[in-house]
Amino acid sequence: MARPAPAFPKSYSNRPLRKALETFAALPNRTTLDALLTAMRTGALVVDITGTTDAADPQLRTILSTTGELVLPLFTSVAELRLAVPAEHRAAAQATILPAREALALVTTADFVAVQFDVGSLGQVVKREFVLD
Repeated sequence: MARPAPAFPKSYSNRPLRKALETFAALPNRTTLDALLTAMRTGALVVDITGTTDAADPQLRTILSTTGELVLPLFTSVAELRLAVPAEHRAAAQATILPAREALALVTTADFVAVQFDVGSLGQVVKREFVLD
């Protein structure tokens, strides 16, 4: 029996969110923040599951803030995920692509204080209170 096609191809890129991230980084104001908060809830997001050995139980990779608090890294594409991994380990990077709202809901699975988008390039942090609407 053939496996169903994935909902999002591995080449998927959330271009509207990436544009909103870049715009907010260049001009941080209420208008660009509102656009970012809207864009992050549309399309899909890439979640780092590198090191997962059981496909039925994927494990999220997380990062710690400078104060030791848990942050969830999310990415606009698999290419952006690979930028966050040292060059010698990029080929081993594993990802899953989830609808944006499902990916953002992962914040509720642990004591995450924020999400960080595209850690390897922009590194834009959005506090938990803005993720949970």
